[in-house]
Amino acid sequence: MSIVKPPTIKDLIETYGSPREAVLRLVEAGFSPEQIEWRTGIPYYLIRLYMEGVQPKKDTPFAKVVEVYERLAVLRGKKGKETELAKFFQNPALPLDVKARFALGTLTDESLKIGPGLIERSISLATGTPLSEVKKLMIDYGEHGEVAYLLKKPIKATLSVNEVYEAIRLLPKLKGVKERELYVSSLLRVSTPSEAKYIVRLLLGDLKLGYYANTVMRAAAKAYQVPVELIQNACAIMGLAEGISLASEGLNKLAEVKMRPGQFIKPQLAHLYEPDKVVYPIRAEYKIDGSRLQVHKWGAQTWLFSRRGVEKSQTLPEIVEIAKTFKAQSCIVDGEVFAVGKNGNPLPFQVMLERTVPRELTPEELAERAAKVRVAYKAFDILFLNGKELINLPLSERRKYLLGVVPPEYLAEGVECQNEVELMRFYDEALKKGYEGIVVKNLNSPYEIGQRTYTWLKLKPERDTIDCTIVKALYGKGKRAGLYSSFLLAVRDPKERKLYTIGKVSNLPEQTMDALTTIIERTKTGGDDEGVFMKPTVVVEVTYQEIQETDEYTSGYALRVPKIVRFRTDKTVDEIDTVEKLKKLYELQYERFPSQSI
Repeated sequence: MSIVKPPTIKDLIETYGSPREAVLRLVEAGFSPEQIEWRTGIPYYLIRLYMEGVQPKKDTPFAKVVEVYERLAVLRGKKGKETELAKFFQNPALPLDVKARFALGTLTDESLKIGPGLIERSISLATGTPLSEVKKLMIDYGEHGEVAYLLKKPIKATLSVNEVYEAIRLLPKLKGVKERELYVSSLLRVSTPSEAKYIVRLLLGDLKLGYYANTVMRAAAKAYQVPVELIQNACAIMGLAEGISLASEGLNKLAEVKMRPGQFIKPQLAHLYEPDKVVYPIRAEYKIDGSRLQVHKWGAQTWLFSRRGVEKSQTLPEIVEIAKTFKAQSCIVDGEVFAVGKNGNPLPFQVMLERTVPRELTPEELAERAAKVRVAYKAFDILFLNGKELINLPLSERRKYLLGVVPPEYLAEGVECQNEVELMRFYDEALKKGYEGIVVKNLNSPYEIGQRTYTWLKLKPERDTIDCTIVKALYGKGKRAGLYSSFLLAVRDPKERKLYTIGKVSNLPEQTMDALTTIIERTKTGGDDEGVFMKPTVVVEVTYQEIQETDEYTSGYALRVPKIVRFRTDKTVDEIDTVEKLKKLYELQYERFPSQSI
């Protein structure tokens, strides 16, 4: 009886003509990407690219881009960095849009779903280094790119620019944490130490090269001999990478980029309220729990754009009808769309979601949704009117135009406040009426496209607080190495009688740090390279901006930007909040289960 040997990857490539076709055949045969990597040696990230129909080109070596990064790293002044970037832009081997994105350090506008913990685990997998050693190096060096560089063994450079570009741009499509780890680690495995350093920085969204977007714009202007003001205008209207990419097409093409109805404008965003940022008199408006919506009108045509630029006119025909009442031949109006009840009062955000999902609807589905969820619109700014851009005018002037265009029933409600007393009175009134807060706006400010500015400030109550305990004091990194810098928080599971971590709190006042240090020294039970474990005796009440799902902490959730409100000396660890409460708060913040109580 003869034994039939399974075909090798070489056999499969010869049979099907290319590695991509061989991989796709194996996928059709029921093999998983992990199995294919193990059987063939083809990197996991490349297998996933093939599965998505992407065939990376072997164009310019990625090592060439890394060389540019390394030269930028040693240049101290802005002028030098600008000149180096201009030389990079003049390289004809790569498309300008790709060069612009590598210069900006942002290869896609979508979230990569990559955090420090995933990077550390990926470095461990790629280099065969224990995770504890990776974490120890992080304490010593304080930067993930440097740690990747130190741990990666030298190999021959094989990655192309297009390969790295396409690989990183695919990440938002990967749903599971494990597949993202396999993906990133496989990419790091085939990279040189220097390539690994910058791949990690690209993944974390910070090249650490000491320049900002304006330097990239000036470099593009220098490279293509066009006015930087035109590039800045194009970037403001189209987006950074898109605006810079037009530089190679010359003066006339850049000059054509003008604000016009039908072309999405990135909205101005607000920072959280800080009293010292307020310059009176101000305009204060009710903050509605809805979705941002730009109304663009050009004659009989109407476009509706969400905050992320998704066109919604088919989904929200009622707002198209409202736009017909605007007294303008052409205009761009900024505002908020929200769900309303039978009495006309605003409904929670989750109700609005039933009407704003960005997908095609049949006329029957649309009619059913419209009957179930009524929507309204409130306008609060105007950017363009009858061929004239208004964004550089102060808000006080823009409002005059807005009042002349939008009927009163569709205007956001608000008042002008001369001082903090009047502002707080309006804020209290907003909360009593059921609004989620107010937005405070500088009357002398222009409309800053795509910017989160301190000329707009959102004021709303803090979210619920969590009572939790401190289980570990963590050492700082870099200059703070060896000193306590942050504290690991945990809640309890009463059934299992265990504590589960939920996040780290830092930036505490010096007096608080001193008090905690005394407690740590008295209650510490052991330690590791990251910090000191302590008995869970300290109960703190913390507030937070948001709860996120994560694999970083043992509870499965993380508090985003937690802050200690007070120490709960009146509570013991047996009385702190539970994992179950955390889960319900996570659900309630998105109004998924509004009827459930905590």
